[in-house]
Amino acid sequence: MSKRKTAKDLGELGMDEKWKDWKTLTSEERAYAYFHFENPRKFRRRYALVIGADLLAGCFTIAMTAVLLLVTFLSRFPEGLAIKIFFFGSVTMGVVLFFSKIQVTHGRIHLVWISVGIYIICLLISLPAIAYRPPLFLYVMSLLSPLIGLLILNSNRCRELRHKMVEIRRKREDIIAPLKKQGRWK
Repeated sequence: MSKRKTAKDLGELGMDEKWKDWKTLTSEERAYAYFHFENPRKFRRRYALVIGADLLAGCFTIAMTAVLLLVTFLSRFPEGLAIKIFFFGSVTMGVVLFFSKIQVTHGRIHLVWISVGIYIICLLISLPAIAYRPPLFLYVMSLLSPLIGLLILNSNRCRELRHKMVEIRRKREDIIAPLKKQGRWK
């Protein structure tokens, strides 16, 4: 790919004037211009903690709620049925949470409400379990974990991440649309 062709393509997309003048770019900036919409090092440094904390909070919420459910509500069922409900419920919630996180990472931020719904469902399942007198630590952790997950989703950094992902998705779509019209994109 020649520098002129890349500079012309970037100019057509309405990029900054800095990107048109390749002589002012460092070699690192030039490499990022070819392969990335955003500098991955800065992006990871800024948002890795939020992404990791959100994933851990989601997994921990599902795990704590499932164990509390097994100890309290499912204790009256036969053991085989209780373990099947426990396992398939946890896997289903995990897959739905994973799907919503992937879609949010691809810039579809309205699907963050699926994560919010999972946190609220886990909180509402955990609240009435006090009637069964579960272990105090398990009960407190199953109440705190969805609240911490909601707090992480509501943080400024996580909101900033979601808006950044929308921006990256729009840049990607702006590059792909002309290629589709030309027949160079599947």
